[in-house]
Amino acid sequence: MKRLAWICCALAFSCATTSAKDIYVSAASSGGDGSKAKPYKYLWRAVDNAQRGDVIHVAAGVYEGKGGCGHFLMKTPNLTLAGGYTPDFSKRDPFTNRTLLQRAKDFRGSWTGLPEGVIACDSKSPPDNLIVDGFWMNGQTRNVYQPGGDINPRGSYHGRMIGMSGKDVAIRNCVLLNPYGTGMYCGWRGEKNEISNCFVINSFYAGISLRSNQPESAGVIKNCTILFTWFQPGKGGGRGILIGNEGIATLENNLVGFVQTEDQDDYGEGVVNGFGNDDTVMKNNRVVQCQGGYYKYLDEDKKYLLIWKSEDLNQLNDDAESFMLAEAEGNSDADPQIKPDKDYFERFSNTVASRPGKLKMDIMNEWRRSVGLPLQAEPGSPRKNWGMAYPIDAVIPNLVSPVKGLGVQPAGPFRQYASQATAAAKKQYAKMEFDGFFKSSAEVKNLANTPVTFVALIGPSKLNYALENAPRSDYECYVLAKPGSNPSATRDFVYGYFLKGSPAAIAWKKLSKKADRYNKKGGVVIQGTASYLGNMSYSYPVGVIVDSVSKK
Repeated sequence: MKRLAWICCALAFSCATTSAKDIYVSAASSGGDGSKAKPYKYLWRAVDNAQRGDVIHVAAGVYEGKGGCGHFLMKTPNLTLAGGYTPDFSKRDPFTNRTLLQRAKDFRGSWTGLPEGVIACDSKSPPDNLIVDGFWMNGQTRNVYQPGGDINPRGSYHGRMIGMSGKDVAIRNCVLLNPYGTGMYCGWRGEKNEISNCFVINSFYAGISLRSNQPESAGVIKNCTILFTWFQPGKGGGRGILIGNEGIATLENNLVGFVQTEDQDDYGEGVVNGFGNDDTVMKNNRVVQCQGGYYKYLDEDKKYLLIWKSEDLNQLNDDAESFMLAEAEGNSDADPQIKPDKDYFERFSNTVASRPGKLKMDIMNEWRRSVGLPLQAEPGSPRKNWGMAYPIDAVIPNLVSPVKGLGVQPAGPFRQYASQATAAAKKQYAKMEFDGFFKSSAEVKNLANTPVTFVALIGPSKLNYALENAPRSDYECYVLAKPGSNPSATRDFVYGYFLKGSPAAIAWKKLSKKADRYNKKGGVVIQGTASYLGNMSYSYPVGVIVDSVSKK
């Protein structure tokens, strides 16, 4: 710009930054800077300090969250959490090197403000492109159990293990145990969502719940093992996998079994397509010992129908469309040949025997025989045992099916992750007075990705996404108000765009928590690229993609 000096003062400093880094965490560490040589001791610290594109590598150990709360809140997009490393981070095997997330047994804090999930996303701005790979999560320490071992709803934390609603999320190689609630709850967006090679054991209401209402969404649930899903009194029976009303859900090579009802005709199905989503795909899944049946669906005439006989399951494989499926093949109720923990299974099978529903009791007796238990008594006895914790040490190898390709494959191979760090381009930021952005300024229409630095007040969020290179999917929009104005009421502001999860976005949110303090001091220093928005109805028709924000 030839006349930029008219609106600019002295030249500010130039800078070069790098983004995306590898962060290391080890419970055995005495505490460090997150480097491989000096890893963080606490996972929550790594999560809170992560920036867009970072990869957090976590060694085997127990991680209990800030203050022992047992929750890890994901706010940063394009973030990868990879567990299952050896102490020196030389090898990764999530099912051998147990990286356990749980609430501290002596946790004394309240539940106020905590998210439901052990791993949860920011509800106001759920992060996209999140990968969680290789973690064990056990809800046993946040539940209350009666002296005999049954769960006590009073005092237990009613919540899911994982709750995600971002775009293109991947959950891989995880073990979810003993939540008093759903195992995973995913509100999918985007076309590259994935839940793969995960155990969901001993959950309540649903093993995996998909709640997408986005027609363009798509995702796959593959090689997951979902077992022992309990009913909740007064709230209905369990469901293995719940399908949302929109999007393409592909279910492939999963093992779903032992899903309970509260009453014989109250849920308890392996797979529920209750919204009649005819884009659903089911291939090579095994659904066994589900009290409510194999598959429940809403047909094209809005009738709820149920498949619970083997011959009907064969019809589903031959004629997918008639059962509200896009594709179906290879689904069966054949024995997956797993061997659950003996003590747990004795109590569980005694529970279901009182209300056999659509179970095959002769097959249940074969299961009992396989783990060394006597044959089951006649059904109809009073119900006993409910919601006992499944022992963490009896997941592998007990619940691994020897059937090739079915359910969780604990031998891997497992992905290796590394950040893609790139050097940011050097910029020279011209120092600018705020009124240089005013619509009558001679140079305002010439602003086009122009590096500038200026002082502004911290204002509220906006939904104006007028810059093509700052889309709402990746950026958050805020008011950068003129010093001396009222940021919440003024029209004297420019639009600031912050790349989600970037250092600038993290700094802005931190400073925003004390906005009144900094605004009284005259505002904060902004560095970014300014562009004319083309709308002269604005007093300051400029948008700024912010590179950094700092105190004056």
